[in-house]
Amino acid sequence: MVQRGGPQVLLRSHGHGHGHGHGSTVVLRRGAEEAHITRLAARAETGGQWAAFGEATQDPNFDNSAHTHDEAEAFYVLEGSYTFYTDAEPVEDVGPGTFVFIPPGAVHGFRAGSEGGKLLCLWPATVEEAFFERRTP
Repeated sequence: MVQRGGPQVLLRSHGHGHGHGHGSTVVLRRGAEEAHITRLAARAETGGQWAAFGEATQDPNFDNSAHTHDEAEAFYVLEGSYTFYTDAEPVEDVGPGTFVFIPPGAVHGFRAGSEGGKLLCLWPATVEEAFFERRTP
């Protein structure tokens, strides 16, 4: 017999929720361009193991200006092409299948290419708080 009440497995797909429902989505506007950010797992849902995990789709030329966090952040490029900015030289033509790790305190940002793009994202808690907890009722 299977015991209930232990750790819960979270299954969630973009637009199709199982167990705890759908991810939450916010729209981040930067001038005329937008990024649609969907949180698929929150820090509370992962027992604090991950800050937040999700998917982000950016309009063509969307610019996420240079900034820092006290925690690490990571991206995996699914679609499109990006320029990633650091405190060193920008890295251009970062395309699908590329993993980008941002260590704590590193200056970073990115610009989506002329076709826009889509990223898988592992965000620090500060991003989760700024994007989701302050913007959702």
